[in-house]
Amino acid sequence: MDKVNFRQFLCMTFIVTISMKMFMLPVIMMRVAGRDSFVSLCLTMAADFLLLLAVCAVMHLAGEKNLFELLSSAFGKTFARAALCLVGVFYLFKLFVILADVRIFFSTSVFSSTMSPVHLLPLIVLMGYFAFKPASVTGRISELITPAVFVSMILLSLMTLPEVDFSNVLPLAAEGWERIFLGTYSFALWFGDFTVLLAMTGRVKNGGGRLYFSLIAAAVGAAFMLTFSTALFSAYGDMTEVLTYGHNISNMTQYGAGSYKFGRIDLIIYTLWLSAVLLSAGLMMIFFTRAVSMSFGEKAGRWTTVAACAALFVCTMIFSELNRVTEFMSSVFWAPALVVQYLFPLLCLIAAVVCRIRGRRAAKEATA
Repeated sequence: MDKVNFRQFLCMTFIVTISMKMFMLPVIMMRVAGRDSFVSLCLTMAADFLLLLAVCAVMHLAGEKNLFELLSSAFGKTFARAALCLVGVFYLFKLFVILADVRIFFSTSVFSSTMSPVHLLPLIVLMGYFAFKPASVTGRISELITPAVFVSMILLSLMTLPEVDFSNVLPLAAEGWERIFLGTYSFALWFGDFTVLLAMTGRVKNGGGRLYFSLIAAAVGAAFMLTFSTALFSAYGDMTEVLTYGHNISNMTQYGAGSYKFGRIDLIIYTLWLSAVLLSAGLMMIFFTRAVSMSFGEKAGRWTTVAACAALFVCTMIFSELNRVTEFMSSVFWAPALVVQYLFPLLCLIAAVVCRIRGRRAAKEATA
């Protein structure tokens, strides 16, 4: 069945909240905004909560309609195809960033040398697998992953956070708001992830008004992400010059209380967290595949997905300078990320409202 239940949608929301932000984002954000990255992160998370609210409203109002049916009913099929394909292609670039983040993490925290692009081939194949399976498969996997990720976060919190002096992030905005705003919009590519949940429009069983409870799942995930990120901001806020792109929260916990008491168990925990990243990447590939399939047919969607997976692998072979990849993506794609990830849901919300108004008018005319 190509549907997910409400519980599975909550799990997806929780995973999407933390997945792309947990590994490299705190460090690259701190290199721009310093310890005031805490404020930047709070601002971006507030914007993401509004985004999730808009996504839930779209899915609630859409009912059983998928995205293409929703957009084409309001704006026409040509516009719907163009909008969906544009967002789908954008997610291919975001997937490439995820692959770069995974390589950086394993190259610096797990392996003794740089991770080969060949190691990413199974991951790319897995993303293709997600794209060709019904939504129920993704939903069941999210149910399996979420408890493990949640428990691992609790364990890492108990091991490390008691030794962190969170007061080191004070005073807030000590260096002015310019760096804070720069740290807010420069990394828009790492935020706006809730837009990908629109791939499940019309596919949540008995969703309705209950969809808004996903804000609670997002709040829990955001609390974890903000807590661990602030621990890093507190530890290195005054000496960001020592940080490299490979430095991440896992490196911080290596020197925390949990390391000398429990060994490098944080690596096991981060490996569990990586499963959340894989599911989030799978959702992005699902969005791309369904955007093409809804616009041009199932056959076109399958072949285009295969070509996209091949292109991603080739790009990982060609662009091996991971630091430059991160710099390029953050400096160039922040504007497209803001437009696509925040404007597209608003566009869908307008379409949903238009369709709802037209539906009520038609019902009144039918009963008149």
